[in-house]
Amino acid sequence: MDLNEYLLEFLVRSRLDEMRAARAHWSHLDAAGPAARPLRVALGHGLIRLGERLQAVSGAIDGPGGGARDAVRG
Repeated sequence: MDLNEYLLEFLVRSRLDEMRAARAHWSHLDAAGPAARPLRVALGHGLIRLGERLQAVSGAIDGPGGGARDAVRG
C-alpha cells in the first residue's frame, strides 16, 4: 500500500510542476503583448484605406449626379 501512495504523490507532484511551468510560460507570453500583424495584412489594410479615400475624393469632385465620366457615356 505504501508504494502506491508514494507513486500517487510522485505523479501528482510531477503534474503540478508541469502545470506551473505551463502557467509561467503562458503568463510570460501574455506579458510580451499581442503579436504584430504580418506585413501583408498591414499593407492590405493600407491599400483598402487608400482606395476608400480615393473614392471619397473622386465622389467629392464629381458630385452626387456624376461628372465628366457620365457625360461621355451618353
